[in-house]
Amino acid sequence: MTGEISNEKLWNQKFIFSSLANFFAFTAMYYIMSTLPLFTTEVLGGSKGDVGVLFGLFAFAGVIARPFAGYMLDVMGRKKIVWLSLLGLVIAMFLYNWAVSLLFLLILRIIHGICWGFSTTSLATLATDAIPFKKRGEGIGYFGLSMSVAMLIGPSLGLAVLQAFDYSTMFYAGTSLAAVSLLCLIGVKHNETAVSEHQKPKGIIEKKVLSDAVILFFVAIVYSAILSFIVLFAKEINVENSGLFFLANAITVIISRPYAGRIMDKNGPVGIMCVGFLTLCATFICLFLANGYFLFISAALLLGVGFGITFSTSIALAINKVDISRRGMVNGTMLTAFDLGFALGSVLLGLVSTYTGLRLMYLISGALVIIPFVIFYMKYIIKAKPDTAGEKGYCLGGGERE
Repeated sequence: MTGEISNEKLWNQKFIFSSLANFFAFTAMYYIMSTLPLFTTEVLGGSKGDVGVLFGLFAFAGVIARPFAGYMLDVMGRKKIVWLSLLGLVIAMFLYNWAVSLLFLLILRIIHGICWGFSTTSLATLATDAIPFKKRGEGIGYFGLSMSVAMLIGPSLGLAVLQAFDYSTMFYAGTSLAAVSLLCLIGVKHNETAVSEHQKPKGIIEKKVLSDAVILFFVAIVYSAILSFIVLFAKEINVENSGLFFLANAITVIISRPYAGRIMDKNGPVGIMCVGFLTLCATFICLFLANGYFLFISAALLLGVGFGITFSTSIALAINKVDISRRGMVNGTMLTAFDLGFALGSVLLGLVSTYTGLRLMYLISGALVIIPFVIFYMKYIIKAKPDTAGEKGYCLGGGERE
């Protein structure tokens, strides 16, 4: 259905500009995420509960949009959907300047979430189309860095602009970030052909990757325990600068993602995923035992390795199971599973922490890592056969050949 790359060069023009577009889209999202709570409470007179609803609606809208985005990408083509979705993202960012009531902001967050779900699924699909098969793990690892670096830059940039100027300027600057993401598409050269009737996907979920989606779902649940509550936990153990956790985590994510991808491409997923699950589990043990900076920062470093490996490798394994005409649905399915797991994890583990405390909640989260490991073990170790593994173990359990 779509034009496939014909060379083995990872850093081709399409991959570079898709990654840049993704970086600016994520930077704009994290940018607004850090400043929206202040705008809601200080300007619109909202409560902390209202802030929670605003973020919940955004996440829910994205979850609903992703599978439809994946289906439309495979049926209607990449180019049209990615341009329209990023244009919608720019318009949504611009409209924050006109939010004069909580009701308007609630509706805008839904619209923004839908555009976000479509645009990020589209960009991920464009990028995976551009990655050579034998460098799939490494390429997805590098693509994931666009999100990690955006997480480092976006929140600080938003707060810095707001401190120097006002909300109006801050929103216009955020719109500019989204506009740069849109402009990056000019550099994406993409040829498409019509999809044949027999290639049209049935439904909006890719059933071939359900096991990988469930793995990512549980990884997201335990990951939500970190992002949602780590600042509160830092206060409990008298760690004053909780920002160091995010910095240390980002450093090891940036290092581990492409390195893990190269190992997967060379040796297959089993060894590197076992390391990922082990370090994820060790993360929560460190937090359970933490009483100061040493184990607190150690947990951050381990989380960067564990999450960096399990997230990007799961995506690569899923992509390897289908041909190019179904990658949109795969990305939609996998990212929906992650978003849903993160949303449910934040709520459920928050409830657990009210009864057990954060320390014991983190120990429980560590135990939950066993679930995705067991699923991976059953799918890729027990059921894997020598004749189904790709060259050098690219895709244990079956996959495409390009």
